[in-house]
Amino acid sequence: MTFRLPCADASVDTRLQVLTHDTDEEDDCALTLASCWEHDDGQFMHSKMQLLANDVFAVATNLMQTESWKKLPSSILRMRQTGCLCVMGCGHKFSGVPLLYALTTVGFKCPICRFGGNATVDIQAPAPVSLCVDTWHVMCTLANVVRKRDKLEKYNEQRMLAIEMSRHSISVVYESMPWFIVFVLYKESKPTMSSTPYAQIPIKMTVELSNRAHSASDPEIIKLSAGVLLCCCGAVLVWCCAGVVLCGCGAVVLWCCAGVVLWCCGALVLLRK
Repeated sequence: MTFRLPCADASVDTRLQVLTHDTDEEDDCALTLASCWEHDDGQFMHSKMQLLANDVFAVATNLMQTESWKKLPSSILRMRQTGCLCVMGCGHKFSGVPLLYALTTVGFKCPICRFGGNATVDIQAPAPVSLCVDTWHVMCTLANVVRKRDKLEKYNEQRMLAIEMSRHSISVVYESMPWFIVFVLYKESKPTMSSTPYAQIPIKMTVELSNRAHSASDPEIIKLSAGVLLCCCGAVLVWCCAGVVLCGCGAVVLWCCAGVVLWCCGALVLLRK
């Protein structure tokens, strides 16, 4: 007794043969590692329902709120034992229900030799002849959840990969981007927005800060393109051809080719030649 699983690709031989246990030969199923005929179909279906109910992506499909899903337990009780099925295209034998579950969820291909080309089984079609209607209904309901669950998981993986690539690209840009900092000096002790600047000093700085610098033994050391800066909480005296000094207590000391910057007790004096 044979039947054909509905498939959009008519060129694929999706015929399955129902075998009878009339010989002494015992064939173990590659899917269950047990006899092809000794299988509890109801327990298998209940275990798949429980796995999907505890899966985040399966729950996100919202298909477990449908009437078809809620009627699955009663449909499982009415199922008949499928027995052993043989893939006609290659001759390999399997326990019926585990084989049907694999073919409807993943695609029609033999679990051993991959015969079938992974053709998609039409789970919206009526039950094939010679197959229990309740078995087909339960199988199609589970397959619908599994297929949509796999799509959600794949979409989530692609989205997380895109986010990770975006973060990496932004990090590279910020590490190599030249920053322009303009320091403005005023004569007044308390300048306002309308005050006239005494001097404006633009500084171009490139920060080369990587994850290795963060994970160094001293996280307060920041590597700059002009040298190395040690942060401190006291007085800082710097003389260099060009650069920027960043202090851990929030003070900023600037030096350039034409001057010396003294920072001590909160007073800033700029000597220009």
